[in-house]
Amino acid sequence: MSAPPVPPPPAPAADAAAPQTREDLLKILDRETAVARATNGRLAVLLVELRRVDRLQALLRGPAPAVTMSLVLDRLRKALREEDRMAAISDEQACVILPRIAHPSQATLAAVKILRVLDRPIAHEGGSAVLRPCVGIATLPEHGFDPAELLMAADVSRHIAATREEGYHVYQGDEAVEAEVYHGLDLELERALRANELEVHYQPIIEVATGLPAAVEALVRWRHPKAGEIPPRTIVGIAERTGLIGSLTYWILNSALRQASQWRAERIAPRLAINLSVSTLTDHELPAVVDQGIRTWGMDPARISLEIAESSMIADAERSVAILTRLKAIGVRLSIDDFGSGFSSLSHFKRFPIDEIKIDCPFVQGLVGDKGDRAVVASAIDLAHHFGLSVVAEGVERDETRAALRSLGCELAQGNLFSPPLTAAQLREWWMAHAPLA
Repeated sequence: MSAPPVPPPPAPAADAAAPQTREDLLKILDRETAVARATNGRLAVLLVELRRVDRLQALLRGPAPAVTMSLVLDRLRKALREEDRMAAISDEQACVILPRIAHPSQATLAAVKILRVLDRPIAHEGGSAVLRPCVGIATLPEHGFDPAELLMAADVSRHIAATREEGYHVYQGDEAVEAEVYHGLDLELERALRANELEVHYQPIIEVATGLPAAVEALVRWRHPKAGEIPPRTIVGIAERTGLIGSLTYWILNSALRQASQWRAERIAPRLAINLSVSTLTDHELPAVVDQGIRTWGMDPARISLEIAESSMIADAERSVAILTRLKAIGVRLSIDDFGSGFSSLSHFKRFPIDEIKIDCPFVQGLVGDKGDRAVVASAIDLAHHFGLSVVAEGVERDETRAALRSLGCELAQGNLFSPPLTAAQLREWWMAHAPLA
């Protein structure tokens, strides 16, 4: 077991009384999660929802949502620790970050305190109203290390908290929780697919050595009118449970290929990476559908990369090899996603007709501070190069990580250091600003 890394110098203290924007808060969350990982520390993310905000807003004059949240945040600042940070993330929601906590129970105590201070009537201009808040809780390391993971976990907990008498809920991370939160969405996903209500966002993948953009990964997004932003894994889980995974996969494939064709007409030509779910590797029609989509949109198959989860390839190796061999014959590139999370045998590694591996986020994010993670990443890169494969590192958030990947010979990387996932329009602007025209 590696020795604990030397803690980084503390970041300059922010003025706790100063208002913070959503962007400020996300930067703080990125910084604090990095500090927690480097020091084996803890933090908590709390999402606070004001379920009866309309009662208060009726009493307010001027920009009601801004005034409402200002009153709420003022109470939270007085109730919590000086080092805790908070900001509004919508008209009815606030996010609170509790850095450097000693135990997860501190997050629960903070949630109880928040509920108490917001349960007292809020007076404004001669009137008063009572808010009925609820609080969703996620903690690092129990519920993940990535800021996006923690926010999603807290959001799931927020949905549960709204149904609980105590008003708060700690993320459990099991299927029962997701089933409770997203109950009833099965039929709505089918409707959303028919109505074209889903979106595809795109995260840039860059060349580590040059910093130039090389590709984009297509990622499904679904903003439900009531449930809010549905996590991608939940979308896939619903699709697999209801037999919609084929329809979802083909919708993403067609949408991404259509968008890539449009970009090409605008002289923007990123290589395109598209995820395939576990169950699609048992679908004998998959290669024909992929081939038809590529031909329909006039794409070069060599510029298409299909990403397959490592575990799904091992689950039914014989059938996987057959499907992947047919896909390879089309001319597309094949990539193992989340490499390092379960590849049990080098014999499997040799058999699959793959071109690339993507190293799983936790190993990449521990690359600089953990000797074990560095050994895993270095070994994976060496192994891939031995078999003539290229390597993509996922979840790169720090310049130090990029420098380490470059020294190890990693070709490609993606992560928030370079860009978060973007809409098609945002990606176009980003690409034009960072890459030469094709």
